[in-house]
Amino acid sequence: MTNDSLFQTIDASALPANLLHLLERTAKEKGRIEITNADGAKCVMLSKDELDSLEEALDILSRTHDGLEMQHNIEHFAHIAEQGVLSAQAPLS
Repeated sequence: MTNDSLFQTIDASALPANLLHLLERTAKEKGRIEITNADGAKCVMLSKDELDSLEEALDILSRTHDGLEMQHNIEHFAHIAEQGVLSAQAPLS
């Protein structure tokens, strides 16, 4: 379950005036903020605690059967893409 007030999108032009406030709020509330500019470029500012939690979850997932299978599939597709033969008929394994 997510709290939408912690996940917001703001325009990059709003950063200079309230960057410190955003940093403090993001760190305190363990949230994330999506920042966009006029060209549509995006980045995400997230708290260190949020990053640590995501990395821990990814580490746990990577040690499960399904996580290992996903890793195998990604490696397989990367190998196929390197050879330049990626097509709809390419088998998964």
